[in-house]
Amino acid sequence: MTTIGNIILAIAAIIFFALVSALFGKTPPRSGDAAVGYVWGIILLNLAFLACMIVVTFIIGRNGGFVWISTNSTTRFVTVCFGLLAACITVALSGLFKYENGPVPALLRLFSGFVPVLVPLILLVSAVILLNTGLRNAVAEGIYKWPLVLSVSIGFTGIASASYAFIAQSHRNQTARIKQMVQDQDDNHLRILREIDSCDIYKNIVFILVFTDGNQDEDIRKSAVTKIKSNPDWQKELIRILSTDWAPEAFHFLASNEVNERQLFLEPVRGGILIQAKLIRESIRQSSHPSHFYPDLFSWEVERVLRTVDRFDGMGADYQPVVKELRAALDEPSEYKTIELNCMATLDKWIKSHHGK
Repeated sequence: MTTIGNIILAIAAIIFFALVSALFGKTPPRSGDAAVGYVWGIILLNLAFLACMIVVTFIIGRNGGFVWISTNSTTRFVTVCFGLLAACITVALSGLFKYENGPVPALLRLFSGFVPVLVPLILLVSAVILLNTGLRNAVAEGIYKWPLVLSVSIGFTGIASASYAFIAQSHRNQTARIKQMVQDQDDNHLRILREIDSCDIYKNIVFILVFTDGNQDEDIRKSAVTKIKSNPDWQKELIRILSTDWAPEAFHFLASNEVNERQLFLEPVRGGILIQAKLIRESIRQSSHPSHFYPDLFSWEVERVLRTVDRFDGMGADYQPVVKELRAALDEPSEYKTIELNCMATLDKWIKSHHGK
């Protein structure tokens, strides 16, 4: 086993010299496929070196070369495994970050100048001593003990530095994302207010009806409602919209806001619901893939229709027939519709609760 270990150590030494040549030779490429190849080359060389050292370490442990660490076998195993991994990981990180132009942990930047040479060299020399019993007995314990302690300490320090830098960078990225999200929301808020302010209420009222919905920010909703009501004939315009395919937009307003003359809207609302049912049928017919159907499909439209109906309930208009037609529209056949839509149960519940009224 000792002979096999020495052969593998020779291979590890060749890998070490190849790694040093790659890291401290000519400046590597900084872009393109060549740069990617260089990085992968460094990673593979480090993995190959680690694999060799794992095999050698196993042989040393089997031959009793680590008894000086502890008399307890479990303690020896854990110390050697984690120590070797820590040292090799830090060597790899130091090498990978050597020519990195971006943000790099300061300690790893410092380590990159000597750790890829020092630590593997210590591991190789120490392994030669510990693997060969005669050599191990001939030298003082401190010759290999303290260099190995130094290597392991460098390993854990490097990992700690990299971990801290990763956590700190993740925190900065998360903070930046949150800040950007808030900024985007603020920008969108101002854009909506500008859109409302610039709207021609005599021609394009339909385009700001969505901003009158109760789910909007209060200042946006109030601004949109005020803008719409600045048109003296805003109620007539809403009634006209209810008779067109833009009827769903009118329900945004009616579901969340009062009108001055509610009686004027009783029949137009009925007609608007029938148009909404027609639009749902058309949408289902035009669907061409199962992904076009999802549980909350049409929930938005159905909710606003029912909220509107409830506002005009008890004024003499019977909305059950048109609500049933809206429910029937959801049963429009399609080979791609394989799920139950949530709004079906919503409509069924409404129809049941209003039966006989």
